[in-house]
Amino acid sequence: MNTIQLKKGSERPFHQGRLDIGRDDLSDSVFLKDGEMVRLTDYLGRFIGYAMMSFEQKAYGWILSTDENIEIGEDFIRGQIVAAISERTPLYNQDDTNVFRLFNEIGDGIGGLSIDYFNGHLFITYYSAGIYKIRNLVVHVLIEELTPESITEQTRFSIDGRMQIQNNHVTGNKAETIQVQESGMRFNVNLNDGPMTGLFLDQRETRKSLLKNKHSHNETFLNLFAYSGSFSVAAALSGMSTTSVDLAGRTTELITENFNVNNLKTDNHTIHIMDTFDYLKFAERKNHQFDTILIDPPSFSRNKKKVFKVERDYPKLIKESLKILSPDGQLILSQNLETFSLNQFKKQIDQTLESMGIAYTLKDVKGLPKDFKTVKGYKAGKYLKVVTIQLGND
Repeated sequence: MNTIQLKKGSERPFHQGRLDIGRDDLSDSVFLKDGEMVRLTDYLGRFIGYAMMSFEQKAYGWILSTDENIEIGEDFIRGQIVAAISERTPLYNQDDTNVFRLFNEIGDGIGGLSIDYFNGHLFITYYSAGIYKIRNLVVHVLIEELTPESITEQTRFSIDGRMQIQNNHVTGNKAETIQVQESGMRFNVNLNDGPMTGLFLDQRETRKSLLKNKHSHNETFLNLFAYSGSFSVAAALSGMSTTSVDLAGRTTELITENFNVNNLKTDNHTIHIMDTFDYLKFAERKNHQFDTILIDPPSFSRNKKKVFKVERDYPKLIKESLKILSPDGQLILSQNLETFSLNQFKKQIDQTLESMGIAYTLKDVKGLPKDFKTVKGYKAGKYLKVVTIQLGND
């Protein structure tokens, strides 16, 4: 095993428990290979930890263990996966939910690897070519421990300098559509069709909150960046009439299917395939008004000549949405940029509303559900921030 050193001045965060390694943290990274196991020291040669190099967007490598006496090999990898499965034992016995995160990257001890459980089917995501080198071991352990109905893998890393996302069926019955249950709601997912499965598992608590708060059919819900409409399903089941907006052409099909599997009639529920900002202008012209607006944009998107960056453009989304929000309405604001902290997001929201002279009450703050395990050594792992505010003062 090769030994690599941190640059002088980079060691303090690592001595304090940091787990993600950046290229600029290392004194020399020229000869390192993606997926290589290394012994990491500070510039004085003091042991920091054993690490796996993982050339991905999130990090250049991940510390796997700070125990110098432990052996890093197949038994270590196996142990991390088995431990994660064991920790989630209670999730297999839920009456109303059969979908969850089984292994969450560095939170469960191996950066660049995630595994999701979809009603007996497993979906593995590899975020670097290096971590993909242990795929055979990962698959073997999962079959041995869980006997899944199927396993699908997704690779999300650069090949020849270009980011490529590919889905591959690995083993078991290849189901085109899998129906899953979450908090009693039913959703269709597809593990073999493109970069997204149809359901973002990290938003479980947001959907549950919408579902639990019962409303009358006179109350209206606007779901911006709706994708497959899971928030709209939760809002509809709680009693609200819904409007879903997304630019993707498949949105109508996905939302309609999810409404159908929940035995929801589409009366009082509408779908608009259009740019979010265009819809907000349209709704203002038509004097539409909503009691609750949920905003859950991607961190980055490009539509023709328009570029959306969440850290820059979120205030504009809030301002435009406020024009069609009822006087005592509620905003559910979601943001998932790793480099943008919860405090930064709350400050951005506060400054935006203060600049407009609008009083509000902070009603709720949510983050990742417990199965999306995080660790102190990687603060950016707590990427999801969902802040609910209500106009006016209590």
